[in-house]
Amino acid sequence: GQNVFLLHGFASSTYTWEKTAPLLQAKGYHVWALDMKGFGWSDKPEGSDYAPQQLLEEVNAWMEKMGLSKVVFVGNSLGGAIAWNMALEHPDKVKKLVLIDAAGFMHEMPFPVRLAGLPGASAIAGLFFGRWMIRDALDQVYFDPTLITEEQIDAYYNRMRTRNALYALTALGRSVATLSSEKYALRIPEIQMDTLIIWGREDAWIPVEDGFKFKKALPKATLEVIPWCGHIPQEEKPEETARLILEFLAEK
Repeated sequence: GQNVFLLHGFASSTYTWEKTAPLLQAKGYHVWALDMKGFGWSDKPEGSDYAPQQLLEEVNAWMEKMGLSKVVFVGNSLGGAIAWNMALEHPDKVKKLVLIDAAGFMHEMPFPVRLAGLPGASAIAGLFFGRWMIRDALDQVYFDPTLITEEQIDAYYNRMRTRNALYALTALGRSVATLSSEKYALRIPEIQMDTLIIWGREDAWIPVEDGFKFKKALPKATLEVIPWCGHIPQEEKPEETARLILEFLAEK
């Protein structure tokens, strides 16, 4: 079936799609997902470049290697920013876009991203890092924290315990802190692909107002707001998220 490529956000991994991907696969779509360098089970080399532009080019190189082009590119948060930048930089890779609570118009980075970018953050995080930090982060990105499971906390925690994971996270945080989102956002109207924008109405990291900014800036965009939902709809509201994506994919 049609190739659907899923890309995770900051401090996340392919795990974030484990509830949504099977719902897409069940309808015959060929679903791909990737742990970017520095995330999940991928390597996290010390001294490597973790700037978003570098991650974008590495995702592009991986897609080249796998023979992927004209995919439905689905990205959440940081992955959403890479998705719309991929549409600008390598339009041959993208047939349609799905932006889920995507980064792009933020005047101020979410607090955990700013915290990760502070000097010495990696060493300090190493001293205090534990499952409680994962729980606290998930509390921030969920609207209904009662939906968070112990299995989910463990999935994030075990990936964050891998070699150099905290280093990679803080390196990305430092890089993101220096970006001018307004400069990059100026190019968003150039994107001509059909785009579905999905947003959790109660997103505490990137407010729903940014979803309306994407809708206004993108010439061929539809916006769907999910009520009682936070920053990661694919985990908190997977059935609703998958339904919206499937309806969008069914459109000719």
